[in-house]
Order: sequence, then C-alpha cells, then structure tokens
Amino acid sequence: MNVHAGINWKELGHVGLYTVPMAALILREDATHVRAWINGAQHSGAPPIIHRQLPLINGQTVLGFLDLIEARFIKHFRDLGLSPQSIRKFAEKLRARHRTDHPFATNKVFRTDGKTIFMEIVETDEEKKILNLLNDNFEMGDIIAASLFDSILYADDLAFRWHPSPSHPHVVLDPKFAFGRPVVEGAWVPTDTLDAAYSAEGNEDAVADDFEIDKSLVAEAVAYEQSLKVEARIENTVGCSTVRLT
Repeated sequence: MNVHAGINWKELGHVGLYTVPMAALILREDATHVRAWINGAQHSGAPPIIHRQLPLINGQTVLGFLDLIEARFIKHFRDLGLSPQSIRKFAEKLRARHRTDHPFATNKVFRTDGKTIFMEIVETDEEKKILNLLNDNFEMGDIIAASLFDSILYADDLAFRWHPSPSHPHVVLDPKFAFGRPVVEGAWVPTDTLDAAYSAEGNEDAVADDFEIDKSLVAEAVAYEQSLKVEARIENTVGCSTVRLT
C-alpha cells in the first residue's frame, strides 16, 4: 500500500521513520539486505522476515523504530552464520508464541551459536534456563557470549531507545525525538544537524554556543557522523569493486 496524503505525522513521531538507505547506514549493513528483510527477497520470492510497522510512503519503503531494532538482531544473527531462512522461521515461531509482531524487539534475551537461536528464560532471581528455539528443548550451560541488550532500553517489554555505538555513548535513537534519527542524549539535537553546523562553522565552541550544549557533545556527534561516512565510503568502494569484477 502506498500512502502519502492522510499520513498522521504526529503519530509517526512515536513510531520512528527510516528510509532503507538511512537504516542501512545506521546498522552498517548492505541496503539490499535490509530491503529484503522488510520487503522480502525479490530473487527467491522469500517473504519478509520483519512485519513492517509502516506502509510505503510516497513510493518508498520505510522502517519504524521497532523494525530497525529487529533488523539489528537479524544482522547480528546473520553475521554469526544463521541463514535468512532460519531467522525467518524463528521469527514466525516467536510471533505465534508471544503474540507480537516484533519478537526481536522485545525484552527477551536471545543468543546464538551460529546454528540456532536460544532464548533465555528467567525462572527465579537465581535460576535461568536456555531454550533452544529449534527443538524447544532446554540446554545446559551458557550459550555464546553476552546478548546485545545492554545498549537497548525497554518499556512494557518493547524497545524504546537504542545506543547504536559503544564508541559514542551519548548518541541515541528514540522515536520520540527527530523521528528516531540519531540525537545526542539530553540535548536531543540530531547528530547530522550538529555535524552540518560544525562543517559550516569549523569550530566546536561556536556550534556548542549556537545550540547551548556542551562542547563534548558536539565533538561526539561529529565523530559519530564521520564514522558513518567512513562506513558508507567503504561500502561504496566494495560495491564498485564488485561491479567491476562481474
């Protein structure tokens, strides 16, 4: 469904709004992968892994904040060796079990060994069990390293804020601010706005004065945006090389 007129932009302020290229940049992932996760794989006809929050807007695929969080976990699982087909199967199973459209955006602790996905179940304060989602059997001992949950904040079991980069601890994504774009925590100014101001001013002190924020937040916002630009240049270089080789 393609929607433009009649969009409730105020409601979108609580959902978040990301184009596929924007989401791919934040996730540091190939945009074709993100598009396949939200739209389905065109080459194979495989259905989407993510149950999207938003319809097409002005002909463009867009993601909401919960879609973005799910894409983050899908990327993590893929990076550790799970296939999109396996991830899709686990997502469908979790949706049915927990009656939620976005199981990977809930406050459930997921782990993987590269072959299957495990869910941590807390029985008591002292006892935790590890459920193998492939066969619904409980496993003994720890499964792989700690989860990804330390950087995400949850309310009512759903993600509502994400710190996307450990190197930039004050950079957060929260759909209540700037449609979910990366902002500096506390000041809530988008990092790309501060980076653009710094490019124009050439001086962190001047930008800090303009926005009435601490100079360190300006420096962190600029550093974060520069890290995204470096990632984008690497991705473009790899993409160009691939085209030339084929």
